[in-house]
Amino acid sequence: MDIDDAVKNQARQQQALEQALERADRANKVKTDFLHRMSHDMRTPLNSILGLLQICERNSDNEVLLCESHEKIRTAARHLLSLIDDTLQASKLGEGKLELVCEPVDLARLQADVADIMQLPAANAGVSMEGSQQEEDIAYRYVRGSEMYLRQIFLNIYSNCVKYNRRGGKVITHVVSSKQPDGKILVRWEIADTGIGMSQEFLKHVFEPFSREENAGNGVGGTGLGMPIVKQLVELMGGSIKVSSKLNVGSTFVISIPFKPAVRPQEAEQAASEPTIEGCRLLLVEDNDLNAEIAATLLEGDGACVSIAGDGAQALEAFAKSPAGTFDAILMDVMMPKMDGLAATRAIRALDRPDAARIPIIAMTGNAFQEDVQECLDAGMNAHLAKPIDMTKAGRVIADAMGRNA
Repeated sequence: MDIDDAVKNQARQQQALEQALERADRANKVKTDFLHRMSHDMRTPLNSILGLLQICERNSDNEVLLCESHEKIRTAARHLLSLIDDTLQASKLGEGKLELVCEPVDLARLQADVADIMQLPAANAGVSMEGSQQEEDIAYRYVRGSEMYLRQIFLNIYSNCVKYNRRGGKVITHVVSSKQPDGKILVRWEIADTGIGMSQEFLKHVFEPFSREENAGNGVGGTGLGMPIVKQLVELMGGSIKVSSKLNVGSTFVISIPFKPAVRPQEAEQAASEPTIEGCRLLLVEDNDLNAEIAATLLEGDGACVSIAGDGAQALEAFAKSPAGTFDAILMDVMMPKMDGLAATRAIRALDRPDAARIPIIAMTGNAFQEDVQECLDAGMNAHLAKPIDMTKAGRVIADAMGRNA
């Protein structure tokens, strides 16, 4: 190699190093900006919750105000939870670790559930929800797909349609489903709002992570992760999403997803009576004292008898030292000191007594992704409940694990 080649090679290496440094600087800036946004956006609902709690403390004899404050606290808490979920979901999508679950889904029921969730925030914003919101509006309603991810897609879109709307505005939904030659069901959702819209320049970047149109003018915060997550989930399902928008006119989202059909549930199954945990003897394993107190109070309010263990080691000891039949089921946290929930479950299953193999063990944990669910099942648990716990769902899951739904 002559001197000129050596100089050129050194220059190329120097340029490559400078480009790598520039990329690293950009990545650090994106992370810093993201952390600043997340700090601000999470503090906003948290500030609402803390402020509303003070209002409740100062007006404990005003039942109407207490009820209104409780609803607002619930809404703020859901907003905070959605920010956390979006952040974790974006991380999983970026790592390519997200897996689709293929389970029977009633699309009409799902649509009605989403409408129920959005009813309060829409009403508070003065926005009306119109169009296909009823169960009979979807001709082919029973399909196989991921109910959790579908719900996340529509809650993200509807939340944007409400947040970036104006008082007196509307969100209009039209749903069309048709059977395709290959036997799949193609479902097309068109969701339009009459809100502030997006500029054509920003529309080019709407699916990019952390993108937000800063001059939107209504002061609404967000992580800039919702739409990228929606797009990736839709494409993961083999579908497509298109967005059109005009400033001060509104935005329209068109989602098309193909599904495999599912067998319609039997009328007898639909008419099954709601299960109960009345009289159930439960071992609640939770290392956070406040969470344990809240869960025990709610479970006992539904008629269960609850014993508490502070970690996996205590749970193993409590079960091992108790006579067979002492507990009907175990509710197991996962991330705990001394012995985590997975290890505790394996240790209980390994005990040399007949009830160790058959007692229902249900995860109650903040680890909410599909791989977390599978890890719990692989450890020997019967079912999984993600925190924060929906007590209605918890009751059904516990009863089902105990065979009370039969």
